[in-house]
Amino acid sequence: MKEKQIKIHNNILIAIIVLSIISSLRVLFTSLKLDELTYYKVSENLLQGKYNLKNHPSSVAPAIPFVFSIFTIKSYPLLGFILNRIFNICLVGFGFYYIVLFLKKQKIKKLIILCILALVAVNPNSVAWFGTLYPESLIFFSFWGFIYYASQPAKRINLIKMLCFFTLIVFTRYVYAVLGLVVLINYYDYLKENFNKYSVTIIKYSLLFLIPFLFWGKYILNVEEQNLSEISYFERYKIDNPILYNIKCGLGLEKHHEVDKINGIPAFASLFIPITGFRNYTISLILIFGFICGLIKHIKRCAIKKLLIATVLIMFGFILAGTGFSRYWLMLLPAIYLGYFYLFKMLNINNKWFIYASQIISLVYIVNEVRIDILVIERYF
Repeated sequence: MKEKQIKIHNNILIAIIVLSIISSLRVLFTSLKLDELTYYKVSENLLQGKYNLKNHPSSVAPAIPFVFSIFTIKSYPLLGFILNRIFNICLVGFGFYYIVLFLKKQKIKKLIILCILALVAVNPNSVAWFGTLYPESLIFFSFWGFIYYASQPAKRINLIKMLCFFTLIVFTRYVYAVLGLVVLINYYDYLKENFNKYSVTIIKYSLLFLIPFLFWGKYILNVEEQNLSEISYFERYKIDNPILYNIKCGLGLEKHHEVDKINGIPAFASLFIPITGFRNYTISLILIFGFICGLIKHIKRCAIKKLLIATVLIMFGFILAGTGFSRYWLMLLPAIYLGYFYLFKMLNINNKWFIYASQIISLVYIVNEVRIDILVIERYF
């Protein structure tokens, strides 16, 4: 591809990213809803020294209520919400930074990296959720920070940063504890690299980072044993045959009693098709099979192997938890698009077709977002 063409494509993709950011700002002045209200109420009590939703201790993951409390402005709550939402959008930007670093390490060309970033930024679910006060932005940032440092060479500082991001993502949403297996794989890699140098380091920092997990685990155990929590993530495991029931719901074979629609595997397609409530088992399986095949093709690369393992672990975790909303898949979008890029290469399809496909899909999404922006403007102004 000629230099002039590359420059044009770069400008188009950058414009798509900028327009996506502008569209995501439409949530800045909206009122809190559903889970946002839950986090806000917990954060209000947290500022008074109690981790309660109402009158009893809560088992809600602590990261988001803590962030809420940082941005709370009692005299002007709306300003606090706006600043918090801007902070969340910035977190996604930092997540993009780690994605770029990761992809550069895989020797992905700049134009392809821009394609992947544009596809992530313009995705309807990204625009809808990254600017809200839901955990998705923090999870996106934490996951890609974790993946980047997990794929870095064996160094003490990389180990510490990986453990920091792992702790942050687990304390944001418990299901990501499954990434602990990636941590163990890294321990093995470090010890294989130099056992004498890293054995004491691993033990020392593992014990250090284990402390918050032990204290929080003991707290959760007390709250759940006494059924004190007014809203609990663990309620899904307090029914008859919870494992089988949640697996069925996670696979999309049954609707979970806590939600209105079937989620899990059939909901994967809704990550790409901007139709509210869209579910399709066949399309979802084809999409999942495609990106996994692409990643498997390059599994000999250590970083790609860890990314694939992390992706599969998270999908497996969603199944065990009986969940899988479209927004839950957002943090995996860059891995998914990378898998599709590798699939194109595996099928000997020229890079230019991936670039053209990315731009066409992005433009379709942009038109849809502009339509929604106009509806929002008409509603409020």
